[in-house]
Amino acid sequence: MQRIIIGFLLFLLFSCQKEKITIGTNVFETFYLENAGASMRLLVEGNTASHTFLIIVHGGPGTGSFVYDTQYISQNIENKYAVVFWDQRNAGASQGNSNGNNLNLPQMTDDLKKVIELIKYRYGQNSSVFILGHSFGGLLTASFMTTDQNQSMVKGWIMVDGSHNYPLNDTLTRLMLLKVGQQQIDSNKHVSDWQLIISYCNAHPGNFTLKESDQLENYAEKAETYIPEVNQFNLIAAMEAISIEDDLPITSILFNYLYSGNAGFNAALAKTQFSSLLYKVVTPTLLLYGEYDFICPKELGEDILNRITAAEKKMVISPVSGHNLMFQDEVLFCNEVNDFIAKYR
Repeated sequence: MQRIIIGFLLFLLFSCQKEKITIGTNVFETFYLENAGASMRLLVEGNTASHTFLIIVHGGPGTGSFVYDTQYISQNIENKYAVVFWDQRNAGASQGNSNGNNLNLPQMTDDLKKVIELIKYRYGQNSSVFILGHSFGGLLTASFMTTDQNQSMVKGWIMVDGSHNYPLNDTLTRLMLLKVGQQQIDSNKHVSDWQLIISYCNAHPGNFTLKESDQLENYAEKAETYIPEVNQFNLIAAMEAISIEDDLPITSILFNYLYSGNAGFNAALAKTQFSSLLYKVVTPTLLLYGEYDFICPKELGEDILNRITAAEKKMVISPVSGHNLMFQDEVLFCNEVNDFIAKYR
């Protein structure tokens, strides 16, 4: 009987011990965060010995973080710091039920908070954490930064072609399509394509429905491909290639993307804005936008820059980028991110 009791106590002791964590300069670790019915995949790559972590908050909703795990980022950021590729709930290779009741911005904001807490639990409470929001990830990180005392958990906020205000976003997208479209027509470039876009924008002047918002985004995505100055990048093709190369669960990725993209909470997101709350942000902030980003025009970055009260803030515009600056202007992206992290870590 005594042996059974001792064995049981030893089982309890070792089963409750903290998981062995890898601290090194070239780490590759995958684990999952369980929260509110979702099992969210996290991949940590790079230099965990730096005790500095950059959390990628991907776009979508529903796309996943794996597409950001490029060789260039690996060679030029992960050699200095650790990068956390987080698949949000119902996105990428994350698991769990569809859990529609928990697919909302407040819950996802809490998810991000839990991601940061988990990183600090695993790698040390003294870890320096930076969050980077891209596209929809901009809305999610804006929600995080303006909720309670969350921003005290991070050393810096990075926005890359991100949106913090969807109604303003739609207005700016429409205005940019009209302005650039007319310039392109005057230059006799893609005339019929631009005429179609301009006709739609003239017929839909404001107070956009979700359907109109989606159509504006669709035209914005196409418009970028009509600009010769842009380093073209096909996000969907990149997602397909990387998912196959890294042997990721393609079926899960596809179903997550389709489910999140068509979920009911998108109607609520279409009316969501954080401009009125940005005065709360005192954390160092870096804003990176593409000159030819029609999906999230650079004026969104200017709105953030003018509203946050952070003493340390910077905005940089890439002259060769559209909506995916981290892929279309890799050198600028890595240089600016590395300099920002080095300054505030």
